Amino acid sequence: MRPTEVPAAQPTGEVPRLRTRTMAAIGIVLLALLLILLVAGVVPRVRDQQALTAAAENVRTSVPSVAVVQPVRATEALLTLAATTQAIQDSIIYARTSGYLKKRYVDIGDQVTAGTLLAEIESPEIDAQLRQARASLVQAQKNLDLQKASRDLARLTMDRYLAAQKENAVAAEAVDQSVSAFRTAEASVAAAEAAVESNRATVQQFTDLTSFQRVLAPFSGTVIQRNVDVGALITAGSPTDNTAAAPTNLTGTANGLFEVAQIDKLRVFVNVPQVFAPNVRAGMPATVRVRGHLDQPIKATVSRTSGSLDPATRTLLTQVDIPNPSRQLLPGMFVYVDLEVEPAGTRWRIPATALIFDAHGTRVATVSDNTIRFQHVEVGRDFGDVIDIQAGLHGNETIVVQPTFALEEGHRVKPVAAQRPR
Repeated sequence: MRPTEVPAAQPTGEVPRLRTRTMAAIGIVLLALLLILLVAGVVPRVRDQQALTAAAENVRTSVPSVAVVQPVRATEALLTLAATTQAIQDSIIYARTSGYLKKRYVDIGDQVTAGTLLAEIESPEIDAQLRQARASLVQAQKNLDLQKASRDLARLTMDRYLAAQKENAVAAEAVDQSVSAFRTAEASVAAAEAAVESNRATVQQFTDLTSFQRVLAPFSGTVIQRNVDVGALITAGSPTDNTAAAPTNLTGTANGLFEVAQIDKLRVFVNVPQVFAPNVRAGMPATVRVRGHLDQPIKATVSRTSGSLDPATRTLLTQVDIPNPSRQLLPGMFVYVDLEVEPAGTRWRIPATALIFDAHGTRVATVSDNTIRFQHVEVGRDFGDVIDIQAGLHGNETIVVQPTFALEEGHRVKPVAAQRPR
């Protein structure tokens, strides 16, 4: 065997020097990487900052462009208002006499003419009172005849005493008694005549009440409500219990005997806003539309207005009459009424986006000599994309279509024509 070789021993100071060199090289490499990363992060930021500063300076020194339009005069507008149809005549018929319903001749949906017999009421108490009143009238008339006979006798007696007095054939006291008796007889006749007239009025009263036992239609139309049946107790002037559906009775409470409506012509009431009220006149045309019911709108006419605005709503109550010979429209329908009416005074129309609502009020931004100026305005009717201006504009302004918060009074801008409002 070969003897084991022992490695030669290295010098003692060589190992620390090698380690120091390795650590220094690693540090240099790390420092170089750090410098590279620092340069790679800082340089783009510096460049971006310089570009941003240049852009901000460019924006600050450049003149922005704004889209502008000229206001246009507001023309005749289509004013649409919601309404509910009503019969041109509608009457709830109450009983004028008390009793029991003897017979009923009509029901809901029946067509009637003026004077048609609707029902008969049996009133035995009224009939008895009429007979009693007639008997009292006869008695009063007989009493009048008696008083007249007494007066005639008193007149003859008085005339005889007066003739005898001229010949001094009778005492003055007897003459005075005959004159007084005649005057008393005349007063009795006057009282009897008054009693006759009183009884005659009573007879007429009960005669009229018996005539009310026949319930008649006041005009030609359709029976749209019937609330009684045969045998029902009727009280004069009082409502009755509903026994049939009452289309015009929204509360469901008791109502009259019948309700008759004339529906060959209908009417609606609409509330016209104040801005349009001065131009609404009787006779102007209107159009009525029923959504989901009629394909063609119906021509109507404004028949009258109240002539005064409601202080609570600042609207004008307007009646529109609708011809309905075919009876396609029914009372109680929800309809739209279109009125072609021009707003009162001069109005200017601008895009709705041009309005500015802030702490300073309602304003628009105008451009004058390429400079922003703000103008206070009063708005009118809103059409969605455009809006009417009632006051504040003269029509020759240049309006900024979409003003931003960056615009301030006195800013220089470059106006660019935009699409005009409708």
